[in-house]
Amino acid sequence: MERLLQHVDAISRQRNRGQLEASLVEALRDLAGAECVRLYKLFTPPNDVLVGLAAEASGDGVRVLDDGISWPQVVGSISRVPHLYACLADGHFDDIEPGTGLHRHALSVAGIGREVFGFASLKCREPLDRPQRNVVAGLLALFRNCVALLDYSEIDTLTGLLNRKTFDEYLINILSRVGESEFVPAPGRGPQRRHPARHAQSHWLAVIDVDHFKSINDRFGHLIGDEVLILVANLMKSAFRSHDKLFRFGGEEFVVLLKPTDLANAQAIFERYRKAIEEHPFPQVGRVTVSVGFTRIGLYDTPSIILDGADEALYFAKENGRNRVCCYEDLIDAGQLVKRQTLHTDVELF
Repeated sequence: MERLLQHVDAISRQRNRGQLEASLVEALRDLAGAECVRLYKLFTPPNDVLVGLAAEASGDGVRVLDDGISWPQVVGSISRVPHLYACLADGHFDDIEPGTGLHRHALSVAGIGREVFGFASLKCREPLDRPQRNVVAGLLALFRNCVALLDYSEIDTLTGLLNRKTFDEYLINILSRVGESEFVPAPGRGPQRRHPARHAQSHWLAVIDVDHFKSINDRFGHLIGDEVLILVANLMKSAFRSHDKLFRFGGEEFVVLLKPTDLANAQAIFERYRKAIEEHPFPQVGRVTVSVGFTRIGLYDTPSIILDGADEALYFAKENGRNRVCCYEDLIDAGQLVKRQTLHTDVELF
């Protein structure tokens, strides 16, 4: 009982999703006497169902493979993982793993409402008895409630998007993970400095603003204005991928943190969203448009530099016709904006 309460305490006081997942798999391994416990997250892009390994506890310790921003490192179609596919339909699955002789137990992890958050997979030398199954079920229910509390604290109540206060944490997390893969060596001899590769896979940040929103409120009232914001947010959820992060900054301003891709694809994604808004019939209001300014998230950037770049691109879009998507880097290359002067250094402090 004492060990159970210690694990309950450890799980319930986590405020970071990765650490919450780590605490869960560690508790399941200890209390179920498992050789290995894995937590998988479920993703549902169009026309597919994917699972990604989020956390794992084994004799080698605990690993977290989910940064809360992108998809976990190991992701594939659920059809390639038969025991999880069976678990998706029935909520549980038990067998003996081929090649190891270990008893394998898979259980679905409930999300909010009827959705499935993911799966817990346990490998044990002996099958789980009823008390162990009850403990596992209880820990999964506790985990679900903790995730729900995190969601509640991070969600904008009007639109269901992430709220402003969670943005800094997500962006700093991305900046801490901007790696060498996004950079190429400088040409020529001499000290090797890192320079951004123009067509590299990069994170992108966009600021989206509803055009003429004040006039919508003035003409139709704030209730209709709120309906417009809800529809704009719902179209965002449909237009962007499940692993892109969507925020309402306040009022009619929204922010998107886009998972790594190249510039051309980022431009196409934002254009697709702009067009979806333009073509959607908004009840009573009719036609609504948005302007989008976006920028690349680079190695030496700070949150203020990134937001300033996207804001400058957004302002340019607003001043040049609205209902358009503008990229800060493209505007700099075209001489339509002047690049900000920033200081950076290759000196390592630690």
